[in-house]
Amino acid sequence: MLSADAILYLESEENYVHIVHLDGGKVKDYELRSSMKALEETLEQHGLVRCHRSYFVNPSHVTLVKKDPSGYALARLSHEGIKDIPVSKRYYDSLTALL
Repeated sequence: MLSADAILYLESEENYVHIVHLDGGKVKDYELRSSMKALEETLEQHGLVRCHRSYFVNPSHVTLVKKDPSGYALARLSHEGIKDIPVSKRYYDSLTALL
């Protein structure tokens, strides 16, 4: 069983959702055949926040939300080697309010 606290972010890719999480201090990726829409209610109940059409992020692992020179917002996570997660204008305010 995967704890919600261990989840760093989720990314959708066609009919799959990649759940990037911590397992014993190591970053792992679990692939689930599902859609974000099907998981949305459960994810929100466990404190994860939609930050983009294709991403949910765990705000407890976000250290910074910054805008690049072109105005595109990115969330930086607390673990090394993890890509910055895009944050769309639609979800920017709700994510930054939690930080």
